[in-house]
Amino acid sequence: MDMISLLSDDLLLRILSLVPTKDVKATSLVSKRWKSFWSLVSAIHLDDRNYDNDDVDYKSFTQLAYRTLMKNKAPVLYNLQLDLGPKCDTVDVGIWIETAVSRRVRWLIVQIRSGSSVSLPSSLFTCETIGELVLVHCLVPDVPCCLPFLKSLRLVKMGYACLHKILRGCPYLQNLKMCVNEEEHEGEDTTIALPCLRHLSLWDMMRYKSKSGVFVIEAPRLKYLKIIDDVVYDSRRIENMPNLTEAYVDITQGVTHKFLRALVSARRLYLCVPLLSEVPSMIIYFYRLVHLNLNICAQGWWELLTQMLQNSPKLVSLKLTDEQQYPTDETPDCWKRPSSIPDSLETFAWSGYKGRRGDLEMATFIMKNATRLKTATFLPQCNDTDAKYKMLKDLVSVTTISNSCQLLFD
Repeated sequence: MDMISLLSDDLLLRILSLVPTKDVKATSLVSKRWKSFWSLVSAIHLDDRNYDNDDVDYKSFTQLAYRTLMKNKAPVLYNLQLDLGPKCDTVDVGIWIETAVSRRVRWLIVQIRSGSSVSLPSSLFTCETIGELVLVHCLVPDVPCCLPFLKSLRLVKMGYACLHKILRGCPYLQNLKMCVNEEEHEGEDTTIALPCLRHLSLWDMMRYKSKSGVFVIEAPRLKYLKIIDDVVYDSRRIENMPNLTEAYVDITQGVTHKFLRALVSARRLYLCVPLLSEVPSMIIYFYRLVHLNLNICAQGWWELLTQMLQNSPKLVSLKLTDEQQYPTDETPDCWKRPSSIPDSLETFAWSGYKGRRGDLEMATFIMKNATRLKTATFLPQCNDTDAKYKMLKDLVSVTTISNSCQLLFD
């Protein structure tokens, strides 16, 4: 403890800001210097997971929360994190959040682990100082929203209705992460412009119903896009992305021509997307694409690969990924070969290679037509030595057009 006492107040406060509030409060017993030192910490983390035994036990947590917030003397309450279970009371949570807003909070996290969603106070949505906001399993009131300094927003287990309410009041939002719960987005078509958005991550596991309205986000400055989705992507769209650099797209129910066209600016793409019937006839040029990782578990992946190879003139790296343990669709005999392979292609990798006839034909076509290919790497899925030897033997027999190409087999 003597060594700790030698540290400056600023450094001690910074260390204590990383410690749960229950433990910070306990430091008041250490010495006279520490008696009120805990009240100067600008970060408060209230977690009720150790107070679930009975109502009396939980009451002590509530008292700790009120005492900590009311006695806090930091010039600015930088961070308030509430990690709460089903015993939390909406009124108490509302008071704690309102107190943080009055203290000009910069970063607020409200996580409700289970039970009923907690209704948030309206004052939160007109907070002029908050820059980062995380809401998990919360209810957003039907009030106007104005968060002029909000840069980062994360919403978990919440619906599109609350997203609509909040986003219209966040003109300078740069980072948005959202996990949508099971609900139907109903109503008229809605378009929300986010002129400053740079990063967007969307996990949407709800089944879309065609009678609902279309939800569109326009993000002209978006650089990174991640979508893990369970909807037909003609209904919730991200459009106008001329600055897109990287996209990770895993959609289970199909994509449309229009959605793929929105990705043409990307330099790096991960795609796991089953194709709708209109897509194979498309002509879309991915004029900036350098790295492509295509998951071959999705229906019709070979048709998408044909289009990508034909229309990606700057492609340098191609990776095919098969992450499924069960049998996936093999390249059919009717597979339409690409009219060309990009001259720029240097690396080709196949993770989860099964060595079936269609797989070998696909690999052979690429290796025989990629004029500048430097490496072709195959990571087989099976552990059978004889099967792996046959795969290697088949691949070694392929004559590559590139004299410098190395075949790597693990």
